[in-house]
Parts: sequence; C-alpha cells; structure tokens
Amino acid sequence: MIYEKITADEQASFRCLEWIDKDFDCPHHFHPEVEITHIVASRGERLVGDRFDNYEPGDLAMFGPLLPHRYKNWKCRKSHSRVVQFRLDALGHGFFELPECRAIRQLIHDSSRGLCFSDAVRKDGCRMMTRLFKTPVGPQRISRLVELMDILSSDTEREQMASHDFMATENLESDKRLERILSYIDAHWQETIPLAEIAKVAGLHPQSLSRYFRRRLGRTFQDYVIELRLSRAARDLLESKRTVSDIAFHCGFNNLANFNRLFLARYQMSPRQYRSR
Repeated sequence: MIYEKITADEQASFRCLEWIDKDFDCPHHFHPEVEITHIVASRGERLVGDRFDNYEPGDLAMFGPLLPHRYKNWKCRKSHSRVVQFRLDALGHGFFELPECRAIRQLIHDSSRGLCFSDAVRKDGCRMMTRLFKTPVGPQRISRLVELMDILSSDTEREQMASHDFMATENLESDKRLERILSYIDAHWQETIPLAEIAKVAGLHPQSLSRYFRRRLGRTFQDYVIELRLSRAARDLLESKRTVSDIAFHCGFNNLANFNRLFLARYQMSPRQYRSR
C-alpha cells in the first residue's frame, strides 16, 4: 500500500486533477486529504476499504482521510476522470465546524468508509464537478467546492462503501503486505492459487493469512478471487464476442453451471443478459 504525498498548489487551497489517458490504473493508496472522484469515461474495478465493486462512466465517489482505495480500469480507448482533493483545514481552521456546515460535517464524517450516491444526487454532483473544473482558481472555485459538498450532503440515500468492521491499520505507511498480496493475485488470478502459496507471499502462516484477509478485506481469500474473476468475466462479456463458456473457462471457472450461478448472484442477471444490456 502506498502513502500518496499530495503536492500542494501554491495558488489554490485545494487540488483539482483531471486525468485523460488510455488507462486509469490507480494503485492501492491512501492520503490525509478528502477525495471526490468523478469517472467521466472508462469502466473497471475498484477496491475501497474492504469493498470490491465495479465502476462505470458517471460514477461519483467520496473518500475520507486515510481511507485506502484503488482503481483499475478495463481496456478502454479512453479514460477520463476528475479528482478533487482537500485537507480538512483547506478552507480555514474551523470552517466545517460552523453551524451552517453541519450537514457537510456529517458528510465528511460518513466518508471515512467511502461514499457512493443516489442517481439523482450523483448526476447533480457530476454536473457541479464539471462546473468546478471549468472555473479558474479564485473565490468562485471555492464556492463551487462548497456547493458540491452541499449537494452531496443533501443525499439521504447515500451509501457507505467499506463495512462497519473495516479498520485501517495503525501504521498504513509501513504496511506493504496487502499490496504484495493484491499484486500477486492480479498476476495469477486465472490460475489455481493455493492458500499456502499466497501465505508465503504475505509472509504469514496459512491460518494467519485467512484471518488477516478477512480482517483487512471483510471476506475470505477465496471469495475475493471469485469476485475478481467475475469482474474480469463481466469485462470480457462487454469487450469481446467470445462465448459465455469460453469466457468462464478463461477466467478460471472449471464449471459453467457454477459460473452462471455465481454471476447471477453477483450481478442479479445472467451473463447473456449482462452482455445484451
């Protein structure tokens, strides 16, 4: 896991970063700044705390200070994202303690586990992000940021992403173990990975590895690998014309019926329905 040291902009109180490229591969990292990320283009998979899911164009998420997160896009011709990052004292010490900021203060508190938003608020938030990025550095840009957080704080249906049980380690900067595990799985996800093998990568006893994985990601090692394989299968359904059975076996499933059952449970539709949709 990487501690990201964000370079302050001498001309601005918070950072606006726009990323336009073929890929949007963001390593597993954390930082003391609050972050709001708007996916304009590209699809892929995301890990926030212990929540693993997929993202697509129009996605909007908010991450509190020190919350580990990771984005990995699928093969796309274009990836476009907008990211706002700010420290809690960016707008002045005590700004968020003002009575008028009560709802925003609660929003920031809830973002400690990551937040995603209801469709209506997400769309309004994305429009405000676009306006914010078109606004030059100055008082009006600060106003846009406050407006954005006001919009997001009004969402009574917002959902926290990481589980209640997720707790970051006390010394995240020195914790490289999870990054080694995730990198190894990324390289060998189509293969059978014995628990003893991944435990060796982590430098743990297999039983300790099981406890460590459940504590850090809220699921067993085997469940994480299945979720990753299903995510890659979903990508192949969208990006290729291969048959469902070919995709299932390519993604490490040895039984087509089992693949169909697991896919239906995760996406609430069959692989063929997912492709046609």
